[in-house]
Amino acid sequence: MIETENFFDTLLERSKWKSVVRLAVPVAQDEACASAIIKAVKAEIIEAILIGNPVELKNFYSEILDCSGVKIISSMEPEEACKKAVELVRNDEADLLMKGLVSTSTILKAVLNSQTGIKRNPLLSHLAFFELRNYPGLKLLTDAAINIAPDADALGKIAANAVEAYKNLTGKTPKVALLSANEKVSEKVSSTVLAKTVSEKMSSFEGAVISGPVSLDLAISPESVKIKKFTGSIQGDADILVAPRIETGNVLYKSLQYFARAKMGGVVFGAKCPVVLTSRSDSNETKLNSLLLGISLLRSKTGPSK
Repeated sequence: MIETENFFDTLLERSKWKSVVRLAVPVAQDEACASAIIKAVKAEIIEAILIGNPVELKNFYSEILDCSGVKIISSMEPEEACKKAVELVRNDEADLLMKGLVSTSTILKAVLNSQTGIKRNPLLSHLAFFELRNYPGLKLLTDAAINIAPDADALGKIAANAVEAYKNLTGKTPKVALLSANEKVSEKVSSTVLAKTVSEKMSSFEGAVISGPVSLDLAISPESVKIKKFTGSIQGDADILVAPRIETGNVLYKSLQYFARAKMGGVVFGAKCPVVLTSRSDSNETKLNSLLLGISLLRSKTGPSK
């Protein structure tokens, strides 16, 4: 498994260690992902299957059209392009998906289709891996993009997805903090009740320490733990932060992105392969990190990196 210190700094080189990954991108004529795809093709990490308007694709990707493994598939409608990309993965003609200039709901509809989709786990969720200068080690935030207001059953599945991905990638037994405003359960703060319910249901969950409700400071700051005399199983050393609702996760994600300048990468997890998600507002570094993270998670299912 990988070392979690300076994870993103070494991810590009690590991604060159194994065979080339076949990447399918529906509606690929998109600035939000083109820079990452071009860099990865030039580094001989991926072969790119670009699905969309052929004229626009040739303009966006002119500098790599002569590279080995770059292929254009004509598809003028977003739904059709997503269906084709998912079909390629389903038929083992592509290894990984990356969202192009199409809504998240459109690509996930194709992924989740009961007849032609590639759903694997009971629920899909967004995973945002990140590193901060003042907090050593690779951490994970979920869910900032997919599940709006999960109930206890859904939040448990979100936590389970995060544990599976984190363990596959790092080999570590993670500590999982179910976030709320504080650690005291109160009917007036619904997220504390939700976290308590989930932590009790998952008390015997193998391969992870899951605790909640836990406030953010107690999840990540040993100093705060000492000051507040907190005696929970998480002592400021959480590896995974589970948000109670999408608003919390999204605000925390963007705070990490803009205020903390965290190194980040995000994917949707729970399908046959990771689905690489990028936002038009993400930096080029984050877009590339997300693609490389998807590759690492894909490879982690078949064994450790060299």
